[in-house]
Amino acid sequence: TNYSIYTHSYLCYGQNQALKMLMASLHRATTSSLQISHPCYPKGYQENITTADLYNSPCVRAPSTPSPAQVLTVTGTGDPAACTTAIQKLFNFSCGANRTCGFNGVYQPPVRGQFFAFSGLYHNFHFLNLTGGQSLTSVNATIGQFCTSSWEKVQKEFPTVGRTHLRDACAASFYTLALLLQGYKFNHMTWLNIHFVPQVANVDMGWTLGYMLNLTNIIPSETPQRVIGLQRSNWIATTVLLAVILILIFCLLTVICCQKNSSSYESL
Repeated sequence: TNYSIYTHSYLCYGQNQALKMLMASLHRATTSSLQISHPCYPKGYQENITTADLYNSPCVRAPSTPSPAQVLTVTGTGDPAACTTAIQKLFNFSCGANRTCGFNGVYQPPVRGQFFAFSGLYHNFHFLNLTGGQSLTSVNATIGQFCTSSWEKVQKEFPTVGRTHLRDACAASFYTLALLLQGYKFNHMTWLNIHFVPQVANVDMGWTLGYMLNLTNIIPSETPQRVIGLQRSNWIATTVLLAVILILIFCLLTVICCQKNSSSYESL
């Protein structure tokens, strides 16, 4: 059987970079340069970040004259509708006539068959117990309900979950929906063809290129070969010692030769 394989990697659209682009987009859209209202963060959540932290990635377009030390206050508003709109603005869903594409004008054949969503896509939905084959309607309702929760409420409901993961859960879930539905063009009919799994055939799945790139960051650098040298005083002493030894050897050889010659004359 012959199979036609399609693949494409959308740079900067991994989850972490996408959420960073989202934050930068919200910053550029705000009327106050020091305040950012984040509709995907739980209501009541607040943190301070610097522009240096926000614009430290090549995936994020910085303002013309950013001040690295400028402190920005990010406040969560917990607005699912506004969150969805803000996330969709990260994509360009337009496509040329008589052409199928995913997003940003990149060609993509229509989706058909069974698909496996793993890694971040799996973990986003597993957090909300949405990996059991729920309908798209149920998924939308669950995510929407979670995203209206206050920061105080989600902290009480998930006391063992890390602060960053809990903060980003709503944004990551809506980003997953936008990527799969508007980006990859799944719909209500094909949604159940997506299987959110941590493994396939008992094998952990992951992004191989990303894994290798990340792995290179933890490979220890080679220790430079140690070059052993001598200080000037030690070098001079060693040179003199070698010279004396050579002279003594020369003298010893001379004496031996003289003794041999003397013995030869006596025998004559």
